[in-house]
Amino acid sequence: MMEQGGNRPYHHGDLRRALLDAALQFVRERGIPDFTLREVARQAGVSHNAPYNHFADKAELVAALTIEGFQTLELALRSTYEQTEGTPLERTLAIGGAYLRFALENPAAFSLMFRPELRRSSHDGWEFNEAVKIAGDATVQVLLDGIAASQQAGLLRAELSMDMLALTLSSTMHGLTVLLLDNILVKGKIASTLEEAEQLMGNVMHMVAQGLMVP
Repeated sequence: MMEQGGNRPYHHGDLRRALLDAALQFVRERGIPDFTLREVARQAGVSHNAPYNHFADKAELVAALTIEGFQTLELALRSTYEQTEGTPLERTLAIGGAYLRFALENPAAFSLMFRPELRRSSHDGWEFNEAVKIAGDATVQVLLDGIAASQQAGLLRAELSMDMLALTLSSTMHGLTVLLLDNILVKGKIASTLEEAEQLMGNVMHMVAQGLMVP
């Protein structure tokens, strides 16, 4: 993963990859997962029955793409946390930039990861596809680990729950990312390059963290 342009020829043993790439291309072109498995097969250059060798239906293919997206994002966040120098809190705040970079470099995959199609109705409301939920939770765990380390180091207020801290920081990361991704903030005026966008994310994350830190 992740975003690649154009068609890729199907090679023996690479059918699943070819189908995933073809499906992501449709999301990139149409903005939503509005495609059929037959279209995906045609895009990948294989028979219309070929997708069923790997996916029971379209929902399973979309879920596989989403899981791959979360796994790639988790790797990016964890790598940033581990490689950033400084206190646990500084390392935690740095993952905001990695989150933003992933979204800006992989807009189709990012939009797919939060689509309502990945939920199903239940008597309690809505539930995620279980495999997607596991992949998404693993991504959130990177942030939770950083928050826990920051609290243990006496950098974040102990009276604030992990859930509240995670909600505050994740909402900041995701909210600013979506605003930039959708051009609501007019990227050219606020941040004209990826580096400037990451700097903006860092500044906002630090401003929000000021209210969460031990005085």
